[in-house]
Amino acid sequence: MGTNTDRGTGQGSALPCVDASRAAPDHVPVPRNAGVATVGAAVFAIGFSTTLAMPLFTAYATRDGGGAGGLAAAFIAYAGTLIVTAPLLGGLSDRIGRKPCVLAGLVLAGLSTLALVLAPGLGALAAARALQGLAIGLVAGGATAWAAELAGGPEAGRRAARVMAFGTAGSYGAGGLATLVALWLLGTAEPPVTFWLHIAAVVVLLPVVARLPDRRPPARVAWLRVPAFPRGTLAPSFGMFAAWGVTGVAITSVPSALAAAGHPRLGPLAVCFMILAGTAVQQAIGGMAARRSSLVGLPVLAAGAGLVVLGTLAASLPLLLAGGALVGSAAYGFLYVGALAAATEAASGEDRARAAAGVFLVAHAGFCIPPLLTGLAVDAFGAGAALAGFWAGVALLCAGLAAALLRRERPSTPPRA
Repeated sequence: MGTNTDRGTGQGSALPCVDASRAAPDHVPVPRNAGVATVGAAVFAIGFSTTLAMPLFTAYATRDGGGAGGLAAAFIAYAGTLIVTAPLLGGLSDRIGRKPCVLAGLVLAGLSTLALVLAPGLGALAAARALQGLAIGLVAGGATAWAAELAGGPEAGRRAARVMAFGTAGSYGAGGLATLVALWLLGTAEPPVTFWLHIAAVVVLLPVVARLPDRRPPARVAWLRVPAFPRGTLAPSFGMFAAWGVTGVAITSVPSALAAAGHPRLGPLAVCFMILAGTAVQQAIGGMAARRSSLVGLPVLAAGAGLVVLGTLAASLPLLLAGGALVGSAAYGFLYVGALAAATEAASGEDRARAAAGVFLVAHAGFCIPPLLTGLAVDAFGAGAALAGFWAGVALLCAGLAAALLRRERPSTPPRA
C-alpha cells in the first residue's frame, strides 16, 4: 500500500537518459511530458484498483459471514503476494523491458476489478487483492525508470519521481474516495459505477501505453533480488512494520467494528482521509534527515493509533479523522521517508535497491500480520479488547524503536586515559 519512487528503488536517477522525442520507426513520436504523464496515468489506474472496493469490504464480509478475521485474511492477499513475488519481480523490467511489465500490471488491475464485478464477496476479494499485488510488483521501480527514460535530461529522475509519487499515493486515496462518493450519490447497488469506469480506463490506457517507445535493451540481471538490511536500517524498517500494521488494521478491523455498530461509512471515510493526509505530508518533508524523520514519526503514529481506536469505540468521526491524519502523516510521511532515506544512506548501487527491498519486505509483513491477528482477536474477544490490545502493542513497539534510534544517535564516550 505504500509509494515506490526512485527514492525507494534507487533506480530513477541512476538510469541512462534517453531522448524519447526521437521515436523508433515502429512507434509514433511522443512528447516527453506526454510520455511521462501516460506512464503516470497507468500507474494511477493500477494503484486506484487497490482501494476501489474498500467501502464495500465490510459488506462482503457480512454477506459471506467471514467476520473481521475473514476480511483481514482476504485483505492481506495483496501484501502476501508482494512478499512472495517481490524478489522475482524486482528486476523483471530490466530483463524483459519496461513496457511489458506496465501493460501486464494494467491487465491484472483490470481483471481484479472485473472479478469483484462478477462475484462480489470475500473469495473474489482475495483473488482481486492477489492480482493487485502482482500488478504493483510488476510496475514498482520499473515504471519510475521508464518515466525517467522518457523524460530525458538532467532532471529526468526527479521529474519521474514526482509523477510516480502522485500516481501511486494519490491513487490509493482516490480509489476508495471515488467509490464512497458514488455510493452516497447513486445508492448502494452493486457494482458501483466506479468499477465500470475503472475497467473502461484500463481498456483506454492499454493501446496508449502500447504506443510508447521502450528502447532500453534488456539487461542480463539476476532473476532474484534478495532483500538486504545494512547496518542502521532495521529500526527504521520496523517503524514501517508498525506503521503499515496500523494502516492495515484501520482498513480492516476498524471499518468492521464501525459497521457492526451501525456506521458502515465512517471507516472508509477515515481511511481515505488518512491516505490523502499522508500523501500531502510525504511531499512536504522530502528533505528531512532519515533518523529525525523516524523519531518524529514514531510518537505521531502511536498517538494517531490511539485516537483511531478511541474514535472507533466511540463512533466519533472527529476522532477518526484526527487519528487518521496522524497515522497517515506517520505511515506515508515521516516513517516512510525515514526508512527509505536510511536505506539509501546505508548502501549504494545495486545494494541500495536491495536495501529498499528489505524496507518493503518488513513493511508488507506489517501489512499482513497485525491486521490478521487483530481481525481474529475482534471475532474472538470483541472490538474493544482487540483494538485496545493492538494499540498497547503499537505503543510498546514505537517506544522500543525510538529508544533504539536514540541510543544509536548518542555519540560514544571516548575512553579515559
